[in-house]
Amino acid sequence: MKKYLVEFIGTFFLVFTVGMAVRSGSPLFPLAIGAALMVMVYAGGHVSGGHFNPAVTLVVYLRGKCDAKDVTP
Repeated sequence: MKKYLVEFIGTFFLVFTVGMAVRSGSPLFPLAIGAALMVMVYAGGHVSGGHFNPAVTLVVYLRGKCDAKDVTP
């Protein structure tokens, strides 16, 4: 359960950062998005593996490094 909670929190902050950064109109919004992702991976990567993007989880599963029970939820 801890793994799913960390993934939810990380994904929430990543999506929130993307929305706020794009809405601000700043030309440096890619840096904000990258920094937020970096912080989330360092903060929760040891618990959940740091797959805050579902596409990353799918690719890791297809390569055989992730169990199917971790992909479906």
